[in-house]
Amino acid sequence: MTPPGVIIIDPVLPPWLILALVLAVGWGAWRTYRDCALTGRQRWLLWALRLSAVLILSWLMLLPRQRSTVVTREPPVLVLALDVSASMTDNPGKHRETRRDRALAFLDQGRTAALSERYRVVRYSLGAELEEGLPALDEVVFNAPRSHLGTCLNRMVERLRAENLAGIVLLTDGLDHSGERPTPHSLRVPVFIPELEEPFAPEAGAGADFWIAEVSHPRLMAVHWKAGVEVLIRRRGTAAAAFPVQLQQGGQEVRSSLVQFAEGETFRQVTFTVEPVAVGQALYRVEIAPDVAIDSVTENNRREFMVEVTDPKNKVLYVEGVPRWEFKFLKRALLSEPNYQLSAYVRSGDGQFINFDEGSGQAAGDIPRFTPEGLLGYRVIVLGDMEASALSDDDRRHIRDFVDKGGGLLLVGAARSYGPGGLMQAAYLQDLMPALSAPGASMKEGRFSVDLTPAGRTHPGLADLALESGLPPLLSFWSPVTVGEFSSVLVAAGDASPVVAVRRFGQGRVAMLLSDSLWRWQLGESEAGADKSLYNRFVTQVVYWLAPSEKEVERSSLLQVVTARPEVELREKVTVGAIFDAGEEAARGLTCRVQTPSGKVQVYPMLAAALGKDVGLARTVDGFRSFFTAQEPGQYTLTVATADGTQSAGLVLLAAEPEHERTGAPLNRDYLAGLAKDTGGRFVSWSERSELLKDLPHTTQEFTQVIEHSIWDRWWWIGVLIALFCAEWWWRRKLDLV
Repeated sequence: MTPPGVIIIDPVLPPWLILALVLAVGWGAWRTYRDCALTGRQRWLLWALRLSAVLILSWLMLLPRQRSTVVTREPPVLVLALDVSASMTDNPGKHRETRRDRALAFLDQGRTAALSERYRVVRYSLGAELEEGLPALDEVVFNAPRSHLGTCLNRMVERLRAENLAGIVLLTDGLDHSGERPTPHSLRVPVFIPELEEPFAPEAGAGADFWIAEVSHPRLMAVHWKAGVEVLIRRRGTAAAAFPVQLQQGGQEVRSSLVQFAEGETFRQVTFTVEPVAVGQALYRVEIAPDVAIDSVTENNRREFMVEVTDPKNKVLYVEGVPRWEFKFLKRALLSEPNYQLSAYVRSGDGQFINFDEGSGQAAGDIPRFTPEGLLGYRVIVLGDMEASALSDDDRRHIRDFVDKGGGLLLVGAARSYGPGGLMQAAYLQDLMPALSAPGASMKEGRFSVDLTPAGRTHPGLADLALESGLPPLLSFWSPVTVGEFSSVLVAAGDASPVVAVRRFGQGRVAMLLSDSLWRWQLGESEAGADKSLYNRFVTQVVYWLAPSEKEVERSSLLQVVTARPEVELREKVTVGAIFDAGEEAARGLTCRVQTPSGKVQVYPMLAAALGKDVGLARTVDGFRSFFTAQEPGQYTLTVATADGTQSAGLVLLAAEPEHERTGAPLNRDYLAGLAKDTGGRFVSWSERSELLKDLPHTTQEFTQVIEHSIWDRWWWIGVLIALFCAEWWWRRKLDLV
């Protein structure tokens, strides 16, 4: 709606002066025509033409513009959220309609479709993750392995925080596995829930059952690298129970725990820590041992999983210009990571480098080699505070080529590196810099508040820091700097000065720390429950992001076998790759021998092909490939051998049924009723579903927009003036007045 506008003037001369000019010109024109031999009608018309032109000119000198107010009304946002977990297809009460059927019927009814006339309807699917949008109803697939209802609801409300959110219509069975409570902001959004399953009495004689529903574990680990394994145990039954859970490797118990089910609990989660000690494939088994008196099915009490263990090739080369606190604490942070092998050097007063790599046999005065051969095996180079003269032109060129080919570079300099004559302006390295010093740049000292930028909060290199409520202040930062066109600022000071900047260069990555006091974060308290300081977590996450992490292979004459992952789903087509650089003659006749879980042996030829993402490699390489389909669950042994039998290599794959959340548990009415009550919504029976839609709140939001547009700068004003002047001139000429 647009109310009538008002006219605003901004005169170029005082209004009284403009009025005086109009009166003067009008009086002068009247005096002129009064003394001419004209009829009264001619005199008045000529004077009116002159006065009209003067009035238009005076109007334009006022520079008028029109201000109008536009009021728009925006309908409220209504969320339709559908739980797409596999438990929605369960029917433990043997009803005519499953939860899935009722949920789809609710979305398909005319009243739901009519909501779009009064609301701006946004649809979400909920499962293990939150996804915006829903496909056509006949294309919705209910196969999510678990329901993280609490987490998804909080994320949904957070995404729509700036919207006029009327409420959420939630179609779910309430079997939440996240354990996350609604946030205060989520509690202000009413949730409306129709009952998707009628209450029913448990079937008489149905035995209790415990089973391992899911095992979450890392697919790829480095030797001596600790990681968590989460085991989700479900049950059918309601009585309290307790029994041991074991993690086994090679038939030997590695870890054990006691899981306790309270009365009415339907699932429990157990977490183990694994630490592989050898390179290769590590086969683990999780096994539960409930009392047979309360467990009617024992075939589902064990589950195997595979972890691929690699050698820690994440070698880091750290070269520091002067001994300083940053060197001490950064070196300590990297040494605390078992997945990294650190070679650290610091430059002494005589220009020689002192080697702090205790495992190296180099002499204390050896200079780091920046040749392609010397950098072979390194993933990240860290350059400290040093002048450009500390490295030769060839050294700097090799560092640039190292990053261009996929390596990582971390700059932790200060005045020597970033000032005149430093590495920042050095040949070959200048092109890599995420930021360059501006004129007058220096190390500002004081106490400065810093925080993550919007880019930093979503950047994978600072994922852990995004959970911090705030970052400690810094005592210094280098400023001013000019951020490169292809760079991103992840941490900035209160005046938006960059503190941490990153960029990509070629296939590699570069990070720059523009403060020499970040090490003081080491002195702060660690986050509750964390075993690392904030500084350690910051350094290791940045280095993890810089280091290439995808699977790579080294060209050699030894036969190597690769697959995309060690675990596959049943009836999935598996690609087996082999790399063998012993020559075309030696590679002829490569075969892949597959032993199935039932003991059957299948032999497939290996054909020459380009290998890449299909077998989990970071870059495309020439090799050999074959395919097979896992038709039965269990352990598959793959062996690739040459025709003469002189070389062979193998690996183990696990095939399992796809994980789905089929629990057999009834609708969690207590959870749904409590959620509706806490948020001010409603939980109604299926027969009252139509009334639910009638009770939805509807409050439109009004937006007022003030619009101004000038009136004086229209082209037709000039046309009118020209027409008036031409008409007066034509008439005067006709009357012989000119």
